Amino acid sequence: MKPNPSKKIVKQPAQKKSPLKLDLPDAKKWTIIVGLVVFTFILYGNSIMHDYALDDDIITHKNEFVQQGIGGIGHIFSKGFLYGFNRANDQSYRPVTLTCIAIEKQIWGNNPHVHHFFNVFWYAITAVFLFLTLMKIFRKYNYVVPLLITVLFIAHPVHTEVVANIKSRDEILSFLFCILSVYCSLQYYCYNKPQYYIFLSWIFFFLAVLSKETVLMYAVIIPMIYYFFTDFSIRKDIIIAAPYIGIVLVYMLIRGHVLDSITFNEKMDVINNSLMAAKPGTDRLATTMYALGKYIVLLFVPITLTFDYSYKQIPVVSLSNLLALLSIAVYAGLLGFALLRLKRKDAVSFGILYYITTMVLVSNIFVKIGSSMGERFLYTSSLGFCIAIGMLIIKILKIKTDALKPNLTTLYVVAGIILLAYSGKTIARNQDWQNNFTLFEAGVISSPNSARAHQAMAITYTDSANNIHDPAERSKFYTNAITEYYAALRILPDYSEALYNLGWNYYSMQNFDSAEVVFQRCIKAAPNYTPAYLDLGVIYFNRKEYPRAISVFRAGLSASPNNADLYGNIGAALYNMNKVDSAIVYLHKALRLDPQLNSARENLDRAQNAMRTSNK
Repeated sequence: MKPNPSKKIVKQPAQKKSPLKLDLPDAKKWTIIVGLVVFTFILYGNSIMHDYALDDDIITHKNEFVQQGIGGIGHIFSKGFLYGFNRANDQSYRPVTLTCIAIEKQIWGNNPHVHHFFNVFWYAITAVFLFLTLMKIFRKYNYVVPLLITVLFIAHPVHTEVVANIKSRDEILSFLFCILSVYCSLQYYCYNKPQYYIFLSWIFFFLAVLSKETVLMYAVIIPMIYYFFTDFSIRKDIIIAAPYIGIVLVYMLIRGHVLDSITFNEKMDVINNSLMAAKPGTDRLATTMYALGKYIVLLFVPITLTFDYSYKQIPVVSLSNLLALLSIAVYAGLLGFALLRLKRKDAVSFGILYYITTMVLVSNIFVKIGSSMGERFLYTSSLGFCIAIGMLIIKILKIKTDALKPNLTTLYVVAGIILLAYSGKTIARNQDWQNNFTLFEAGVISSPNSARAHQAMAITYTDSANNIHDPAERSKFYTNAITEYYAALRILPDYSEALYNLGWNYYSMQNFDSAEVVFQRCIKAAPNYTPAYLDLGVIYFNRKEYPRAISVFRAGLSASPNNADLYGNIGAALYNMNKVDSAIVYLHKALRLDPQLNSARENLDRAQNAMRTSNK
């Protein structure tokens, strides 16, 4: 007899569990990708032929470093975001954004259409990678889920300010790099891709914060994604988060080293942020929550859009204000709902927490920013809204997204209606961003209580008048400007810029008596507003009231002791009073402060010649 062989069971080696893959063939995926790009250009293609508008000039044709093209990149990385425009080395550090614009300037020159094209182009790339990233995040769902969220995001009208405004390239790039960072991270941790993917993720996140610092909160968002959509432990989530937190610290160190101040060097003005007009404490909190409530309204009903929410479009309110209390209740309810469903890892809960987390740095709650509110601040955060609403739509319609071939007819109808409304509003709103005139004209309608909106419209009327030769037509534009200046001043009586520009408008009309009154009012409202001293003094100078002119110029020196123009004007007035010795002293001082001041040099030559003639 032969012995029986052993019945020992040999276990197969454990295999690494592969991620669940969506049933989406490559051909279909590429069809969707091409469709997203085409859809984006349909929405925003009409913005490509637009001119510069609003604050586009600060990163384009009026930015010294950008104008140097590739040669200016070293300066861009060594100074603050606005230094090449206004020599202010404070607030923000966004070298990647300026580098992108500088490269475009190097290749195509100062062409607004090129800059607008690339805004749309990068937005289209965002659409593609947002879809691909959401495919990985929602990998247990049918592909219609990430597709629905993506198209809701891309079509949302609140994004028109970002895509149609060249200056908002910082928003587009920072969010795109964040999405790329998430995509590469998921590729490594969930899809077993090579290690270089995680290094790419860290690089993309660093590029994101170098594009705009408001995405720093993605250091929290990335581990949050792993908590909600994977089975990773909390410990692993923390390990994943650590490098991104390290990048935040590195960025803050670089920013602190480069900038002279990480905040505004000047006191924040009420015209920029209505909160500065509210009493510290409960009134500021109420006003902040009022603005945050308007963000929720804009996400659900993006009908009335505007470029400006400054004083008093966002009114100062107290905690007795019903809308402020309603906003507090809504946010408390959203946060409570999200936290209650935290353990369930509910996608709607994630969308809510994503929105709240990404709004932290622009909310004015913890850090006061240079604006009461702005549609651009919703750009990154609106993805949370689209995720929550997209998932709610699917739940309400009871669509089985885990089925191989779910019945999607009802979803197509509902999504189609929403996208049709969104798209129509987006395409129409783009037209308002065509140039300053169209933007500000729409702005005074949509923001009737904004002093700055009226002032912006007035300046545009004044500039238009200065470029018109027909006297009747020019007078019409000057008159329209005056109407808008006074509208601004009714809202904010001590609005120094509006007062000065109104005075300049009267001066351009040769209505010097009215200009004199307004310049005096401007100086009273803002004793440090140097241009008002200069122009008021020039009015007296031209009337040959030289002592009065000198008195105004000297008063200006108390506000601006190193102003070369003031010294030069005093010198010119003294010369005309035949006080040549004194004139020479002031003219020399003007040239020491500004050697390029040609008027002072010419007057100095005259004074010195007169001195030599009198000594013969």
